[in-house]
Amino acid sequence: MLIARQNIFLNQTFSNKREIFHFLACHAVSQGWASDAAKIEADFWARENQYSTGFESQIAIPHAKTANVSRAGVIFIRLINPIDWESLDALPVKIVFGLLVPEAGAKVLHLQIINNLASQIVDDEFREKLFSATDEEELFQFMQLRISVQEEA
Repeated sequence: MLIARQNIFLNQTFSNKREIFHFLACHAVSQGWASDAAKIEADFWARENQYSTGFESQIAIPHAKTANVSRAGVIFIRLINPIDWESLDALPVKIVFGLLVPEAGAKVLHLQIINNLASQIVDDEFREKLFSATDEEELFQFMQLRISVQEEA
């Protein structure tokens, strides 16, 4: 499963996208998915500069399909205070799913992750759980049931 318990962070405090991209990049390096956090940050910005990854309902899905990662991963962050993200509905973001996918041979996986998440975040029950889970383990167990994308070996 691409979402692991150690990649779920609840009740975090960040002021802007720059801080979140830095955190996502550093966490990817700490998980062994990448070796250069600065390159990962640049990848997130390159994608974000095409158009905002802020969806609706206070959810953003920043993502990068890049040669700078060796393994796919998803990092979940729930913020204490929402931040501006230039979202489709103009609401500030409180939920962030950071996605990193290796560029080589990952076109299908990248689309599967995005499509699976997008189909879940339109579901009221799923969104409610993202905003209300009381701890990381509870949210992890819920996500295991709802998000079915597996990384190919």
